[in-house]
Amino acid sequence: MPEHVNYPWHLARASDALSGVPTTWEDQFGGTGEMVAKLEAGELDLVSILTEGTISAIDRGLAATILQVYVSSPLRWGVYVPAASRFAAEGELAGARIAISRYGSGSHLMAYIHARGNGWSIDPDQFVVVGGLDGAVESFAAGTADLFLWDQYMTRPLVDGGAFRQLATQETPWPSFVLAARTDVLRSRTVEVGRVVDAVVAEAVALHRRPGVIEELAGRYGLTAETVGSWLEVTAFRHRSAFDPGIADAVRKTLSTAGFAGT
Repeated sequence: MPEHVNYPWHLARASDALSGVPTTWEDQFGGTGEMVAKLEAGELDLVSILTEGTISAIDRGLAATILQVYVSSPLRWGVYVPAASRFAAEGELAGARIAISRYGSGSHLMAYIHARGNGWSIDPDQFVVVGGLDGAVESFAAGTADLFLWDQYMTRPLVDGGAFRQLATQETPWPSFVLAARTDVLRSRTVEVGRVVDAVVAEAVALHRRPGVIEELAGRYGLTAETVGSWLEVTAFRHRSAFDPGIADAVRKTLSTAGFAGT
């Protein structure tokens, strides 16, 4: 989806670093679940994607390769209910109907981690598939879901606008985003993939030093300068480096302990 974390991709595509490498960009409004489905269908080649969703999908058979960590800091998921919800505190949410973008998505996986942290389990019947952030807004308005987890910075306008109420924050216990490619594309176009990753990472690690970046991001993504500034303070991009398989092991262990058994 159109998120500020992906801005380095747009900068890289507009730079001389990718001269001669044809690229197209597609925002995926359904989040990680939609990206996984399109990787499986051969409709996407290279993605910036949530760490936990990618590892879970690869374990279920997705023919993709994680190239490296993209954002090394954790993702701060907001824990949301409708503004007029009867739920007043995080501790009341056991048994709530949980909106998720898709099964296997970050919103699906993090629901288990959130539940574990609060000492309750999840019945699969609690999940309501809504397709993405817009679907969650519609589900809340229709009264068909009670709870939704999504990036707290991109959802800030919905809180300010009175659609969502945030009860808590849930951090990922691992680096939040990775860069991944379909394995067949990586094998057949290794040099081109490498050039794209080099260019994106270079723009990412330079983002904090970019003149006027706060105003630039705020204007492009409809956020306040305060929200963008807060996001930049807690966000770190990883320099070019190999992916540490220990991260995948930690994700698998945490999801298993939290009760996620795959789909």
